[in-house]
Amino acid sequence: MTLVAGLRAASFGIPFQPVAGVHGSELARVNQWQTVRDPYGSGTDVYVIPAIRPDIAVIHAAEVDELGNARIYGSPFWDHPLTRAAKRVLVTAEKLVPTDRLREQPELTLVPGFMVEAFAVVPGGSWPGSMHPDYEIDYPAVERYMADEPGVLEQHLAEAPDVAGLAAKAGL
Repeated sequence: MTLVAGLRAASFGIPFQPVAGVHGSELARVNQWQTVRDPYGSGTDVYVIPAIRPDIAVIHAAEVDELGNARIYGSPFWDHPLTRAAKRVLVTAEKLVPTDRLREQPELTLVPGFMVEAFAVVPGGSWPGSMHPDYEIDYPAVERYMADEPGVLEQHLAEAPDVAGLAAKAGL
């Protein structure tokens, strides 16, 4: 929640965002987060998280059209503020769709094309994570990747989906 608060602050063009739930955590001390007194008179202090403005945001979407308009089906909790806070936005997507399809329900477009600097179609690009509604998290792959053993990264990369093969299957 604190990372999203920092991204929201940047996307809103403000220097910080108040956030609850930090009291008692060492995160506040480690990150040197400040508090402000409630200006409405409750007498409580509230932690404020400084704006986070990434140079580049890279997100993986379910669909993108030839203009760069991107859709994510599922929770945009993280992606929405990230794309608004970043100076530049790059998109990878499961599939390329016609612009007319996005025009049928424009409210579902999470990132408008004018905000996207570049995009690439990368079927299976969220693996081993999920991409609703296409595929779920591959928990066994995540567990294998987390093992503290030599060669784990190489094994993980060898298991990654064959992007060229997936693209051919999808007719891309």
